[in-house]
Amino acid sequence: MSARLPRRARGWFWTLLTVGILIVYLFPVYWMVSASLQPQANSTDTEWFPAAPGFDGYATAFEDGGLDGLRVSLITAVGSVLLTLLVAVPAAFALSRLRSRAVSLALVLLLLAQTIPSIVLANSFYAMFNTWGVLNSYIGLILANSTAGIPFAIILLRSFMLRFDSEVIEAATLDGLGPLGVLRRIVVPLSRNAVITAGVFTFLFSWGDLLFGLTLVTQTDMYPVTVFIYSLANSNLNTWAATMGASLIASLPALVLVLAAQRFVKEGVIAGSSR
Repeated sequence: MSARLPRRARGWFWTLLTVGILIVYLFPVYWMVSASLQPQANSTDTEWFPAAPGFDGYATAFEDGGLDGLRVSLITAVGSVLLTLLVAVPAAFALSRLRSRAVSLALVLLLLAQTIPSIVLANSFYAMFNTWGVLNSYIGLILANSTAGIPFAIILLRSFMLRFDSEVIEAATLDGLGPLGVLRRIVVPLSRNAVITAGVFTFLFSWGDLLFGLTLVTQTDMYPVTVFIYSLANSNLNTWAATMGASLIASLPALVLVLAAQRFVKEGVIAGSSR
């Protein structure tokens, strides 16, 4: 019995510690929900519990352009995922098949690309996209947001594709499949988990972007949802409940996506890190 008590005590300690950490992480979500239900609240005067809850904040968020922001963010995020995978899948497969020192150099360059501060990219994109005439457009936002997803996706997918059996690829080639046929029929199905993982992270990168939206968009009807929330938070009007309501609504698509794809993401990350 005496030997069991310390073990039980340790179990209770880790359980309580886990619950405490979970409460700390979930408290901002609770505060966001509570503040969104207090129409008269502001950033410095928010009750712990809404005494007279109301949905005026949500109504204000939708009336002021929240739906437009969700539409812009959704189109941009989906477009960024498609462009990222279109570039990353063949690039990763090529890098996984090559046996050359140039591959190591390419991987180093990809890692260096991710170390460039976003503000540097944003300023460069503004000058370039202004010349091309794609400011305040989905094309500009998709191109900008894909710069975060493509290097990450290539590194992740290559790590997964290194596990492929070369004989399978050679057999498909001998059966008459060309490079595109091998990608479509062999590589993509075998890389399903890694492709979904890369797509999910690219979606999250784009969905949560604020800097590119602030820099490359000047028209209110093209504001991504993050910029829309930012503008609400800095408004002179009493829109704290609307800001929290819009923040809660903007969190739902990403939450649903992560929950729906968590099994694929888990398997993709584990497989990609096993090399």
